[in-house]
Amino acid sequence: MKRNTRYMAAVSLGVMAAGFVVTIPFDAVPWVRFIRSGFEAGLVGGLADWFAVTALFRHPLGIPIPHTAILPNNREKVTKALVATVQNELLSKESIRDKMKQFSVVPKLLDGIEAHLRTEEGARTIVRISDFAVRSFPWDKLAPVLEREIGRRLDEVDLAAVASGLAQYGFANDWDGKALDFVLDFAEDYINRESTVRQMGVMASDAIGRIQAGGLMSFALNAFAGFMSEERLGETIRQLLQSQIWELRSARNPTRVAISETLRAKIAAMLEKPETKEALDGWKRELKERLRLSEKLNAFLEQTREKLLAYIHTEAYPRDVAVPVLEQALGRLRADAVQVGRIETFVQDKLADWIERNHHRIGTLIEENIRKYDNETLIALIEDKIGSDLQWIRVNGAICGFVIGLVLAGVRFLVE
Repeated sequence: MKRNTRYMAAVSLGVMAAGFVVTIPFDAVPWVRFIRSGFEAGLVGGLADWFAVTALFRHPLGIPIPHTAILPNNREKVTKALVATVQNELLSKESIRDKMKQFSVVPKLLDGIEAHLRTEEGARTIVRISDFAVRSFPWDKLAPVLEREIGRRLDEVDLAAVASGLAQYGFANDWDGKALDFVLDFAEDYINRESTVRQMGVMASDAIGRIQAGGLMSFALNAFAGFMSEERLGETIRQLLQSQIWELRSARNPTRVAISETLRAKIAAMLEKPETKEALDGWKRELKERLRLSEKLNAFLEQTREKLLAYIHTEAYPRDVAVPVLEQALGRLRADAVQVGRIETFVQDKLADWIERNHHRIGTLIEENIRKYDNETLIALIEDKIGSDLQWIRVNGAICGFVIGLVLAGVRFLVE
């Protein structure tokens, strides 16, 4: 298009020049003289417009005529005028802020996020962001915090109160009775062993033999010892113990009740002693050292980190976890008009502040881009963009000059 208009401008000027030259010899013919007036005016108009268009960018015919090559000679002034116009008029702070206020940022941002959540690119983005978040999290700084918090919580625990509560819970659930039944089961199993019966018989026989008695008592003991063998003595003792065990199994047995009450009273008294509390506190301090919390927490956090990274890169994570959670969060946010309004206000304020702080960069950017080009390149760029319109000025100048020349010749003819 640029070459065509340049060619048309040259043709129009050539036609006017040719017409003027061709009609000079026929000056005596009135109508030819009339036409020549049009060609003459068209030639003047075309040349004048050629001069004006050319003078914008360079010296016509290379002659340094004053006030020509306007753009190269006034490049700095033109640049500053362009920067001022764009920065202060076309893209002023007020116009940008007003335009931003008409643009609801948060709803469109939410729409954009929701539209991409279920896409493959959305899933990859979620995985990348999650991976970056897990890898960037300061896990090494979390372990000391957890260690201090766990230690503080342990220090706040009253082990004496815990032990007392545990004892009361055990008494309420008959743990002492169950413990006694366990002991009775063990005792019953033990006395029913053949070796135990034989051992009890031997021990009873030895005990009877060591009894020092005289007279009738000595006679009775000797008779009893001769009648009762070690096996019989052991079996008799076993039966007696078995009978006592069976009686102790009854919940209403006075002895069992007395044992349980005594046990409960002893435990309660022991837990009330200051030395018991001191012993429990000492055990608690030793426990923190033995647990080696720092080492175990670091290992636990490292395992957690690796498991999280492995799970993040599975297909199930974005589909079954991240996307549903994000959709629910976005839905709750949309339903909360007050919160959306607050976020919108915050974003608009931040954008306004950013515009205020960086508005001058618009002019700086324009000026830097213009300074990248030398005069020849800049002129070529401008001519490429608006050259065709400038060439039409030349065409219109020749045509308008031709018409005006005819009009003026007609007026002169009428006057004369």
